[in-house]
Amino acid sequence: MGTIIYTIGKLLAWLIFYGVFYSLFHFKKYYLPGFILVSFLSEIFLKDYSYLITFSFVYLVLWHHKKWNLTLINTLLLSSLIRLIYETLADTIIADKISTHVISGILLFVVASFLIKVITAIVFIFLYKRFDIEEKWQIDQSSLLSILLIYLFTAIYVFMHFIQENKAYSDLTIGVFAFIIIQCVFIAVLFGKASQTQQLAYKRELTKEQLKNLKMYTDQLEKDHLHLREFEHSYKDGIATLRSVAGDGDYTAMKQALEKLEVYSNGYFDNISMQLFKDLNNVQNSYLKSLFISKLTLIHQDNIKCHFECRNVIEDIDINIFDLVRLLGISIDNAIEATKGQNGAQIQIAIVKEKQQLSFLINNTIHSETKIQTMMQEGFTTKKNHSGLGMVNVQDIKKKYPNLFVQYRKNNDWFNLNITLLDLGGAEYVNH
Repeated sequence: MGTIIYTIGKLLAWLIFYGVFYSLFHFKKYYLPGFILVSFLSEIFLKDYSYLITFSFVYLVLWHHKKWNLTLINTLLLSSLIRLIYETLADTIIADKISTHVISGILLFVVASFLIKVITAIVFIFLYKRFDIEEKWQIDQSSLLSILLIYLFTAIYVFMHFIQENKAYSDLTIGVFAFIIIQCVFIAVLFGKASQTQQLAYKRELTKEQLKNLKMYTDQLEKDHLHLREFEHSYKDGIATLRSVAGDGDYTAMKQALEKLEVYSNGYFDNISMQLFKDLNNVQNSYLKSLFISKLTLIHQDNIKCHFECRNVIEDIDINIFDLVRLLGISIDNAIEATKGQNGAQIQIAIVKEKQQLSFLINNTIHSETKIQTMMQEGFTTKKNHSGLGMVNVQDIKKKYPNLFVQYRKNNDWFNLNITLLDLGGAEYVNH
């Protein structure tokens, strides 16, 4: 009977583990029974390797691409670390305090252990969500975090293995807690410093790109302004010619002169500043303006017909600006890639500000029969020899924000993308 109760306790510990893991990394629930079974059996028959077996099995099942999935790796490591910590806390707190020589004692031991583990897991999940750990620790892209989590897990695991071998829980209770706290603080400080350095480097790169794009923008404005000054003199001469023709009463000659003036005028008015950049002054956020300058110029260089529209002033953004820049960059790159090589290729980009929401509309012509469902699968790409993570990355960013909605639609020869941000009532992320 006692063995059965202990076995149930082990099963409950793995249920808590998968509860934590599912809170960090959403996956299809029908995987859960298989995951729990593998973890439970490895705990029974290969206890020393249960963590490794669980990590490997879950990763291989949920890993659908050739590239390493850092989000999956880091959430698995973090979940494993939390399981190790709550197992350590439970064993340390109640070891030698509850007699396990009778069935009632074993049952009390398992129940008390379960409660400690559940409370630890709930506290961790609360802190993870409350302080936006996923964003701050860059769970989806930090290989440094993976290394530090492996170190922390290994250090605690080896330390606890030594404690278990010597059965010294009661003698080293304070030492166990102190060791865990010191290790966690050490890792947090080290990662915080490294993350801060990495973020500063990223911001520097983004600022350099921003300055480059703004210089390109001002150079183009200056070039087009000089172009228009040249046109001013020629236009006045054209008007004088029209007056002369009109005075002669020759309507056929006047019509021909008007047509020539119209063609001549169109050649001067058809420039990047007046066509593509005309609404950019309404984009007040410097990061977004830089992005659109870069992408609109790229579209123009690829000889793709493009229309950009932003009728309202855009300042405040209700998600992290770097995520939005990444999201829009991926989406516009996909549109550019999809239209290359097309006859009559077109891209339409619009920013629409309404009372309670802000929408980014990106439409492009398509010639592929590919279905949207296929494009959303990890690994799909329009590029040859490319990783094809564009669409999937869009969905990954979407998961981080409850006020962010991404809609795809295929309409005849057009692919329509609508990115909508609902108003959070002033909660801004622009400078975070």
